[in-house]
Amino acid sequence: MGREMSVGRKAVTPVLGSCREISSIAVRPDAASLPANPFTCRSMKPGTMMSPASIEEFSASGSTTPSETMSIMLSTTRTVASGRSRSGVSTRPRSKNRLISGTIGAMSHHLGLDVGGTNLKWAVVERDGESRLVKSGRLPTDTHGGEKSVVGQLLDVARVVTGAVEGIESVGIGMPGVLDPDAGVTRFIPNIPGNWDGVQVTDEMAREVGSKVRLINDARAFALAEHGMGAGRGATSMLGITLGTGVGGGLILGGHLHLGHKGTAGEFGHQTIVPDGPRCGCGNQGCLEVFARADAIAAACGKPGVEEAAAAALAGDLRARRGFQEAGRYLGIGASNVVVLVGVERIVIGGGVASAGELLLEPMRQEIQRRVHVTDVARIKVVCGELGIWAGAIGAALHGAAEEF
Repeated sequence: MGREMSVGRKAVTPVLGSCREISSIAVRPDAASLPANPFTCRSMKPGTMMSPASIEEFSASGSTTPSETMSIMLSTTRTVASGRSRSGVSTRPRSKNRLISGTIGAMSHHLGLDVGGTNLKWAVVERDGESRLVKSGRLPTDTHGGEKSVVGQLLDVARVVTGAVEGIESVGIGMPGVLDPDAGVTRFIPNIPGNWDGVQVTDEMAREVGSKVRLINDARAFALAEHGMGAGRGATSMLGITLGTGVGGGLILGGHLHLGHKGTAGEFGHQTIVPDGPRCGCGNQGCLEVFARADAIAAACGKPGVEEAAAAALAGDLRARRGFQEAGRYLGIGASNVVVLVGVERIVIGGGVASAGELLLEPMRQEIQRRVHVTDVARIKVVCGELGIWAGAIGAALHGAAEEF
């Protein structure tokens, strides 16, 4: 299964784009994490009107064939995504048109938007039995006016991309924090400036672009993308974990993204690991996130950031190595809880902290082996994500494309 790793095998470090880089995803599914042909994204001043050039889009170039230039083929699994009263429903292709001689016909296109505190990333996924990433781009998130400027920027990007790409049938928006996906409303977003309680995100966009628009938590979008087009391909059950400013998660059960009540299922980072432990930002004590988020790992390693901590650990710094060992142990405890509760067969790790690779993955595997005794641990694969920085936008696009029965 390409770059997957079972418990006890060597990990693959995910490829993460640099701050100014736009990378395409390699054509071959077994090399989907390798970058190709970086493009520089133009920066924008707050409030600047956007044009297609301002939200830099890519198509692969160089030694690729015409079909590779226009679309990036990735294999399909039973990806899925959204449900209002259900836990999850399957998606189905809307078009039977084919890619002919490297040109795109009237196929089904879906736009995904992934909003973070630093960057807004977008991706267009084409679906025709298979799912392909055909365009993507990013630009700095416009936070100068709080939630109003962020929502306005989302609208601008959606207008430009839907105007430039023919036949976009849906839009998915991935955002961090607590959301009300059915209502298209945010409730609490910790790392994007603004007053996000009760902000309507989807309605105006649906009117502007003339397509359905759906909202999804960014960690759930990551899980959906990696299951459908990345490291989770072929898995019936999967736990997706995002490691960064916080610790997020998403669950694939029976081949479907399990969303639960108002899309809140899968909050991997907010399970209690240490009773009466340190207070978490969510209000609970002893959450996994308290011990495994980026700043906590850096502090445990005695370094200003995770990158410096990882470099020190790899250079043999004992304190840094102990810091990653401890964080990996806590992550392994949390993963073990999920394994024994719902029996996932694959665990996919993404986010900025995941670039530490084996420093985290090996102690996770050791903890799973130590704690799980009710199922066959050998079948559980611990995998780094393959889609890099584009996973959230791809997952949002797949969520928007999902059709309910």
